[in-house]
Amino acid sequence: MWPELGSIVDETKRYSAKDTLSRDQYRRITRALDNDLERFLLSNRTFFVLGSYGNRERERLTAVKNRLNRDGYAFLMDDMPEAWEFWTTKFKVLANRADYIVGVYEHADGGHEWEAGYLDHEEYREKMHVLKREYVDLDDPTEEPFDGMFAHFVQLLNRLGRVGFWDGRTDADDAELTANLLDATDALCEELSEQ
Repeated sequence: MWPELGSIVDETKRYSAKDTLSRDQYRRITRALDNDLERFLLSNRTFFVLGSYGNRERERLTAVKNRLNRDGYAFLMDDMPEAWEFWTTKFKVLANRADYIVGVYEHADGGHEWEAGYLDHEEYREKMHVLKREYVDLDDPTEEPFDGMFAHFVQLLNRLGRVGFWDGRTDADDAELTANLLDATDALCEELSEQ
């Protein structure tokens, strides 16, 4: 029996606002531990990669995940099994166990604001790193596609030295964007290896 099972079940109950889990939910968590979560839980260094799942952005997320896999085990949210009733519960359980959380942010569309609000707690700041797209061709930085709350979250992390910037001109093609993002990912890997 996995020693993590008890703590994952306890967290699932707490995050789902339930006193008990159904037999089916318990089975799904146990199955996930036996199959999909084993590599994640046994790796000595794990990276939870966040960002937009739009088609073009998703390809860049996967490229970052593949690059980080050289230094540990990297995963996206949907790489993990659907063992939980709510995606917010799944997100919290994974965020608690990941060694590093790496946000790849090109804009604030999608679930980023919720994620930022949750991860803006002190307990996550030590493991949070951001790779932020810089729209260097814009005359006014406020024209970037980041809204106030999300922009402030990134600014706070930047003060803590946890943001790497990558050139993402508005007219850049996908290959150029990916190459620039992977350069920033390499710089992050180098920084983390020195810790």
